[in-house]
Amino acid sequence: MTTARGLFPRWQKRLLLASALGLGLTGMGQMPIFSRYYIADLPGLAWLGDFRVTAALHLALAAVLLFVLGAMATAYLGAGRGRPMLTGPGKWRVALYAAIAATGLVRVLQNGAAPPLGPGAVRYLDWGHLALAMGLLAFALGWGRQAATQPAALTTDGKPGKEWG
Repeated sequence: MTTARGLFPRWQKRLLLASALGLGLTGMGQMPIFSRYYIADLPGLAWLGDFRVTAALHLALAAVLLFVLGAMATAYLGAGRGRPMLTGPGKWRVALYAAIAATGLVRVLQNGAAPPLGPGAVRYLDWGHLALAMGLLAFALGWGRQAATQPAALTTDGKPGKEWG
């Protein structure tokens, strides 16, 4: 039986946390918050007021986050029937990260040659992406320390049971 501790190495969890925190910081840099409230005037923080720098960092960190989430999903699905079951908080994590990634991807496509949404819908896309990020922050503060997985159910012969129906 595989446990979540062995399934996801510590470096993956730390890289996920670091990229999520960096995305939060650079995401706020997409709004003129740092310049407006003179945070960018503090020594060493001028880069926070530069939209191009924060936008490039946001995209790079998003690529890191997607890589880590993809590696985690691959390890989870590749563990087969012995994989741990998702708990309630684990399902919420998966849903929030998937929704944030989906809205971010649509936003990236929106900046391409063939935008999928009209100009009015972009505002709601941005607000949705921001609301989901704030939802992830609220979730992390409230339930972030709860386990995302629990050991897979075992049958009487000691083999993993059918947790997926």
